[in-house]
Amino acid sequence: MSEEETFKIPKPPMRRLHNAVIKRNLITAIALVTVAVVAIKKLRNDPRKRDYAEFYKNNDASKAFQRMKNAGLLQSVKD
Repeated sequence: MSEEETFKIPKPPMRRLHNAVIKRNLITAIALVTVAVVAIKKLRNDPRKRDYAEFYKNNDASKAFQRMKNAGLLQSVKD
């Protein structure tokens, strides 16, 4: 064995390295965005939809109007 072979360092993979890094970053970003969208839907949107549905199921607009009128909050409505 010659001295040249024992100390030979392999060349770094420079060809298509940028494409490989971009592909890896794109896959990671898509995975993280998907997790974020599912988390927001489950933790924020679904409970909010449920709360709004429950509110409007039990809501009586005329009672709310009378309550605000009696409290004096509506200036354009006369007693």
